[in-house]
Amino acid sequence: MTPIDGSKVTAALIAVANVIEANKDYLCALDSDVGDGDHGVSMTIGMRTARKALQALQHPTPETAFRTVAEAFADEVGAASGALYEGAFEAAARASAGKATLDTAADWAAIYEAMAHEMQVVGKAELGDKTLLDAWLPAAQALREAADAGASLSEGLSRATAAALAGVENTKHLIPKRGRASRLGERARGYQDAGATSAWLIIKTIEESLS
Repeated sequence: MTPIDGSKVTAALIAVANVIEANKDYLCALDSDVGDGDHGVSMTIGMRTARKALQALQHPTPETAFRTVAEAFADEVGAASGALYEGAFEAAARASAGKATLDTAADWAAIYEAMAHEMQVVGKAELGDKTLLDAWLPAAQALREAADAGASLSEGLSRATAAALAGVENTKHLIPKRGRASRLGERARGYQDAGATSAWLIIKTIEESLS
């Protein structure tokens, strides 16, 4: 596998921005079922800004690539997803600080764990609360388990994507405990969470870009 340096991380994050924008209407439709219907718009605003800034980077490191996305969400997204992804990508920057390449499952396990932990701190949510953490936490755990078992990066990322998708599917059976949807209680059961879905799209696109 070609070393995953800052340029490759930047390219992966640009691919994430493209996929999020391509799925904007889908994410808004999911969010309109139980929320205010703007999740796809909020995520696209952040990712569009990030894409423009990423494309302007000269000789990026993994750390600067992640921090660029964090700054885009901080500057442009006022919705809850803004604070969550600002924190998450800043955590990813810290986890990759000083590294020229991110070539192992352990490297990315540390990044996903840092992102998921920061989202928990910012969002004050847990697994099972029907939020984006229902994708991020299983993905981080699957990647850590793969790394500890000596799996390749490709295998680890694949397991993370599968775990995230399973988490998305599971949100259909959950009652939301955070955000606007929490007011609906049982009436929100049966609907797929938009935040978990966009998280899965990010995780899936990173896997496809790096494997």
